[in-house]
Amino acid sequence: MSILLVWRKFHRLSWRQRFLLIEAAFWLVMARFALVLVWFPLIARHIGRLHAPDDLRAGSSNDRTVAREISWAINRAARLLPVRLVCLPRALAAWQMLHVRGIWSRVHCGASHAPEGATLVTHAWVDVCGVEVTGYPEAYRCVEIGFFAR
Repeated sequence: MSILLVWRKFHRLSWRQRFLLIEAAFWLVMARFALVLVWFPLIARHIGRLHAPDDLRAGSSNDRTVAREISWAINRAARLLPVRLVCLPRALAAWQMLHVRGIWSRVHCGASHAPEGATLVTHAWVDVCGVEVTGYPEAYRCVEIGFFAR
């Protein structure tokens, strides 16, 4: 995608969408750096404690609307940034954006078998009140180990 085309698409967005996109790009880059520079147990302590896979919390319709907007921003920004951003940086960035807005969310951790069968593949995803924020549809192929939440 050419820079000019990206610029034109960016200018067609509303101011709110532009802000969300820039914020998502910032948190994606921060999450990527944090995963390289910081020991994961310290990051996990920041996002909460590990819970069993069956806890669930309800939220408002406004929380669901904001979660959908953040999902759009994270996935769009991740595609536009010049680095490969896999599930964990996306999940951490989404969690941070939701957390800043006071929305309770869960960073799920799970695993599945690779298509070859012998390798175990780990995956992270985020949801809020039934809204699939990041990591879907791959999350459906995983067995959840647990989730981090405050």
